Amino acid sequence: MPIYHPTKNGLMNREEFLSLKDDEVSFAVGQATASAIGPAARDFVQVSQGQPLSIVLRQVYTGRFPEKHLFSNTKPMLLTTALKDITTTSAAVRAVNIIKDKVQPGKSFSGPAASAEGTSLVYYSPAVASPLITITVELVFQDLDPQIFDRASQLFGSLGGIPIFMPANGYLMGASTVLKLAGNIGQALLDGNPVLSESMQLDFSFGGGSIPVPGFWVFSANPLDLSTFTFDPVKGLTDANGKPYSGNEPFVVLSIDGTKVSGLANFTPLMASASVLGRFYNQKDGSEVLSDTILDSVKLYNDLTYRKKADDLKQQMSGFQQGSKEFASAKAQYDALIANIQETLLKPS
Repeated sequence: MPIYHPTKNGLMNREEFLSLKDDEVSFAVGQATASAIGPAARDFVQVSQGQPLSIVLRQVYTGRFPEKHLFSNTKPMLLTTALKDITTTSAAVRAVNIIKDKVQPGKSFSGPAASAEGTSLVYYSPAVASPLITITVELVFQDLDPQIFDRASQLFGSLGGIPIFMPANGYLMGASTVLKLAGNIGQALLDGNPVLSESMQLDFSFGGGSIPVPGFWVFSANPLDLSTFTFDPVKGLTDANGKPYSGNEPFVVLSIDGTKVSGLANFTPLMASASVLGRFYNQKDGSEVLSDTILDSVKLYNDLTYRKKADDLKQQMSGFQQGSKEFASAKAQYDALIANIQETLLKPS
């Protein structure tokens, strides 16, 4: 399932886009006239290690799904994202971004409605400390037990814009609560057959890796005619006449940006907490456990891990000549580690 990147010359696949020279790269944002998109869109900020990173859901298009069946052509829709940050977790942590009760084919939306539960936030870090981040997007249409919607609504209301994490089979984790869904209801969240499932990597350090590029990234279920469509930051995927795409292929658009955003600092600690706690859950079906103390402990452990890495790196830096390339690289990584520490007492003076 390909990933496409919008440019001034239309959509390009990942290999074509990464082969462009810097002066040839032009993102779709800002390319349309003001009468077409209204107020000018903000520019993207370059992403790099040691700098902020945000990944945000911008558009979902259902295409020919859900497929019609005997009595109805509507079904619940589940959009999940999974992230693997190799500095904080040993396994990808899946999160629920959107869960909608009834969705029809050919529907396009920019994210969860203001009146619906969900979040457009896929990932946020105040400073990238990981050399490699993997993002996976999955779109599923399947019948779900009504309890899932009730429970999801409860958790989304307490998260302040952060996704619901699924740390283990049958469990949902919010900012301060871990729910165990009864019976096989939780398994239903994992059993669906995705109509779209694609991963991409953001490689910040390894030799031979492609340099992460900010902008809009289009995840499609099947290849698209790259010469036919462009991306408009308001209308979404459009044809040469500016008409929104109405074909059969579902797709998801994410934006990757390096702008610092206040109020999202809890995302990385919660993701790490979900990874660690997922190994130890053993609740009864249908039970709910307040996990403030446990989560605070894991966040503290996460901070201690960052602090130890920072202290070890500072020791290494003493052997580098100031002003050298090695010193500058180590200093940037050191600053990133410190920026991820949430507990003030654990930050170096």
